Amino acid sequence: MLIQSLPVAGSVLPTQVWARLATDLQERAIRLMAQLAFNLVATQGEEPRKESDHALPTHRPQNPA
Repeated sequence: MLIQSLPVAGSVLPTQVWARLATDLQERAIRLMAQLAFNLVATQGEEPRKESDHALPTHRPQNPA
């Protein structure tokens, strides 16, 4: 995949972008970052699960009758 970048007249600082972002979009971005941080902290306390805990068997045992 070829990624083309647009020519930029000069460097733009993140603070400049944030200052021009609409207030509702700033709020959405903050909520998203808070949710991501919460999910990270919440999953760190869980012990890793094996795939077999979530997987369904690929074959069903035949009825011996």
